Amino acid sequence: MRGERPARARSMPSPDEGSTSFGTVIEAGDFAGQRLETAELLLQAPGTRVRRTPAGATLMLRGTSADQTLVFLDGIRLNTSVGGGVDLRTLPQGLIDRITVLRGNEGARYGAGALGGVALISTAAPEGGDAKGSFSLSGGSFGTYGLDASVTGGSAKLQGIAALSLQQSAGDFPAPFNPTPSNPNAELQREIVSNNDSKSAGLLLKGSARVGATRLHALTQGSVGERGIPGTLYWRDTQRRGERRLLAALRAEPAERGDHAVFGGLELRHDEIAVWGGDIRGVTAQPSTDEPGTPWQRENALDATVGAETAPLSWTLIRVEARAGGEWLDSPYRDAVSRERLAASVADELYLGRVVTIAPSVRYDRIGAFDGLSPKLGVSLRPLRFLELRGNAGRTFRAPSIGELYLEQGPLKANPGLRPEHGYTVDGGAVVRTSRLLVQVSAFYSRVTDLISYEVVSNGISKPFNFLEAEVTGGEAEAAGTPLPWLTLSASYSLARTRNLRDDPRFFGKELPFRPSQRLQGRAAAGPDGYEAFVEGSWQSAQFVNRSNAGELPSQLSFRAGGGARLWHGSYDGWLSGQIENAFDTELVDQLGFPQPGRAFFLTLRVVPFGAAGST
Repeated sequence: MRGERPARARSMPSPDEGSTSFGTVIEAGDFAGQRLETAELLLQAPGTRVRRTPAGATLMLRGTSADQTLVFLDGIRLNTSVGGGVDLRTLPQGLIDRITVLRGNEGARYGAGALGGVALISTAAPEGGDAKGSFSLSGGSFGTYGLDASVTGGSAKLQGIAALSLQQSAGDFPAPFNPTPSNPNAELQREIVSNNDSKSAGLLLKGSARVGATRLHALTQGSVGERGIPGTLYWRDTQRRGERRLLAALRAEPAERGDHAVFGGLELRHDEIAVWGGDIRGVTAQPSTDEPGTPWQRENALDATVGAETAPLSWTLIRVEARAGGEWLDSPYRDAVSRERLAASVADELYLGRVVTIAPSVRYDRIGAFDGLSPKLGVSLRPLRFLELRGNAGRTFRAPSIGELYLEQGPLKANPGLRPEHGYTVDGGAVVRTSRLLVQVSAFYSRVTDLISYEVVSNGISKPFNFLEAEVTGGEAEAAGTPLPWLTLSASYSLARTRNLRDDPRFFGKELPFRPSQRLQGRAAAGPDGYEAFVEGSWQSAQFVNRSNAGELPSQLSFRAGGGARLWHGSYDGWLSGQIENAFDTELVDQLGFPQPGRAFFLTLRVVPFGAAGST
């Protein structure tokens, strides 16, 4: 957990994150006192969609799939070689300090696979000075409890932070149930969702030390979790899922930033997943075993990076980088498999006075037997002090995951003959920025060929094929401002219309399944001295569930609100806050049609050091 800060207009991504990109910065401290999952934080940015199922929640940007969106934690890539996107439920929200969402084709900077964009998640940075701590306790509906705590301190040469996050929920909410689904007019019953409990723990250790002219940064982050997979109200499931993750990183860079810099580092990711406890629809979760929770599917990724930045002239900044590493999968479903990952990139920023910035970049990636180039060109024009016009064009690819190529589990089969997906994107728009207001408006067009998708081949058995060509057209608009020093207003709208271009009359021109085309988000947050309050609404359009567009899931509309007050003021400030989720008890469903929780209530007690942002 970290100290809070007063409400304010959103900031823009830094030049290091994308000088011409369209992006949104989400500060976790702006949501102090709220109990939110990482998915809810990401949905504050336009262009984001979260695909929820009982097995997990994954991020999609600009109408792409979860596999085409990259997620990083403190610079470490979290997308696994198994594929399927990053399960956001494995990222403890209490450890998050900041999220930067970059929309558009970002393969030239962040690597193959970033067809829709990237989410850059950062944990809190160590601070110098005397040791100080903070903590938060929360509890509420459906047996939900949480603890977040942190301590940080150090000197000018050495700083460190330790943070802990513990969460659990019984998940036993009531849901409407039609005992005779063949009769849509039958009287609904209320049933308690079972096998939907969860518990997780996350620990972060992070430090920074100055050694001569070099500064070293080290990070270790571990998390463990277990949760039930409830299936549906018609197909009850007794399976359970366990997750373990260990991240470690070491980075060296100059202690003082100048015109020339050399940097390097190592990154390690270790993931373990197990599913056990029975079967659903005749599909066994794991190979038979006498010990619950095993065998575990293990994956490791190791990367080494070396690079340099130089500004040989006042009007240019050049960055070069090389990466080498690999990924290894040890699965109970097949023999161990591995592949190397190599990359080299160069990026330049040309500053033509204070008005024009041109940012060309290109990256080469080799992932196992697949390789390709990811070029991008970005342009920024500032005709007025408060107005910036931006445009980008980029191309990248996504190599088939190890899971798609080799992993066979239950009804999912592999296809070693898959080809990489290729996609390009062009976008353009405007940014208006003043001391109290930020407005972004953008439009984009993207096209993907050889899109990989699982297709039923026989008797419920599915296999991945390169058979789709698709396009996405849309845009985003967002505005955030502080009309009063203690009041922040924000709103965003996203449009991403997909279109299947496969030459098949049954599907040609149809929307891709599980891609809701529109989303609207609005929020008002107030923080006068000693008090806080917020209200937030979110709407998402209906989405089709198959390529023929014959069935759809309904639109989703929900509201949350809350408020709090400072209980005491001193060396440490204490706050008590409450919130209501799904305030109007709307019937919500996930991508499988499984019901989501109705109205829920939560209380949060937090204690932060005096002088921490937002504590006065």
